[in-house]
Amino acid sequence: MGITIIRAGQLIDGRGGVTHEATVVVDGDTIREVGPSREIEAPAGAEVIDASAYTVMPGLIDCHTHLGGTSSVDYRTWVVEDDIRQAIVSTKQMRELMDFGVTTIRDISRNGIRLKWVVENRVIEGPRIVACGPGISRTGGHGDAHNLSVDFVQRSHPWGIIADGPEELRKTVRTLSRMGSDAIKIWATGGGMWDKELETDQHFDLEELRAVVREADHLRIPVLAHAESMEAAKDAIRAGVATIEHGEDLDDECRAMMVEQGIIHVPTLQLFTGPWFDAYPPPPREGLDRFPGDTPVQQEKNRVIDNFTRSREAGVTIAVGSDSFSSIDVPFGASTLAEVHAMVDAGMPPLDALTAATFNGATALRVADRTGSIAPGLAADLLVVDGDPTTDIRHLAQERMLYIRRGEQVWFDDLTPRAARSRRPALAG
Repeated sequence: MGITIIRAGQLIDGRGGVTHEATVVVDGDTIREVGPSREIEAPAGAEVIDASAYTVMPGLIDCHTHLGGTSSVDYRTWVVEDDIRQAIVSTKQMRELMDFGVTTIRDISRNGIRLKWVVENRVIEGPRIVACGPGISRTGGHGDAHNLSVDFVQRSHPWGIIADGPEELRKTVRTLSRMGSDAIKIWATGGGMWDKELETDQHFDLEELRAVVREADHLRIPVLAHAESMEAAKDAIRAGVATIEHGEDLDDECRAMMVEQGIIHVPTLQLFTGPWFDAYPPPPREGLDRFPGDTPVQQEKNRVIDNFTRSREAGVTIAVGSDSFSSIDVPFGASTLAEVHAMVDAGMPPLDALTAATFNGATALRVADRTGSIAPGLAADLLVVDGDPTTDIRHLAQERMLYIRRGEQVWFDDLTPRAARSRRPALAG
């Protein structure tokens, strides 16, 4: 591709800046120049995209996905589903993310490592993938299908691998690195799929968590910790993880340590406050009745929102993660947008939520030198949106996305009036 000139009515740079009547100059897959439109002329032969009536912003970053390719919402069937079928379905899940403007993801699954290879080698189009491979679960933990044999789970769980004790955990980190993992995911608590792994149950002690982080440090890759209880979050923070996933039970000590150490919170807020949670009984927590609501579920939703607000107000860096694991329950792409909307619904200013979905996500994934904002030298990961999401976050919607680009890949390009637009099928070539 040659030179592309994008004339923006409004430009959101991803780092909290907003500029009117700006121009982005793209050379191949890289942003070459950004500046006032009146100062940048289009060179002869350049493609000019007139987005002067629209908003241009960075592509979205989803820090928590599971491209497992599962076809069921029942965790007891995930491991027994055919692995090749799951690989095919995971490709569709990846393309669904693309169709909602998600240009970079951090993925926890076996298939994510494979998809990263085919995307990087230009076999198929896809988002930039920071691949974790399967996450580490204790025996009987959140990444273990306890109804099946351990050998079967180790071989075929779409996003989990089992390890116990410091030495076995060290070996597993090395194994994951050998598989091609860019980061290490560990379930520091349960997740509530069965009665022996509630969200409030801590699954690895401080010594084990330190062993994982120390080994990952040797490999120069970060660790992300699923932590749904306060004590597990504290131990994960003390161990030196890079991000806390979920983290819906933090206290002021947790938050102060996170700010001091630069640990990023990926709250997956819509997972706990959206309709999916209505049929999901919350774990027993002290003081739940202090929060408004006629039912424990409503009280838990308000408790999670309060926890998120306290983290944000304490200065903890927030990034967007959907925890999409099923196209039925937590649909890919749609849940990413729902997470941004949920943050604003919980009181976060829209521009801060857009920063969480772009630059903060790139920082969490350690790719801010490549993407996450609109600046010279970075990848041309760009969206054109019909509307102004800084004043109405619901303008960040799939039906308002006119142009979706990741580097040289242009996934969607239709700047015709909205009524005349049609979106291409998710698996189109």
